[in-house]
Amino acid sequence: MSKPTDRMPLTKEEIARLRKREAEILVRIERLKTTMNETKALDTLAFKSKLFKEAQDELRRVQDRLAGLAED
Repeated sequence: MSKPTDRMPLTKEEIARLRKREAEILVRIERLKTTMNETKALDTLAFKSKLFKEAQDELRRVQDRLAGLAED
């Protein structure tokens, strides 16, 4: 893993793209929260829980990238 100081700073375009992706993921997480609260079937809840975790993981990667903490 590279040290943050070894990395080239993100360009304005990369930052804008990552911010847009971050917003999309946050919307997806909120939508999943709502549908999970409305769902009663266990198999559906398990699937939505998996999607929720994946969205949270992706959000963390995007936010880490924006903070200059993660590799490509």
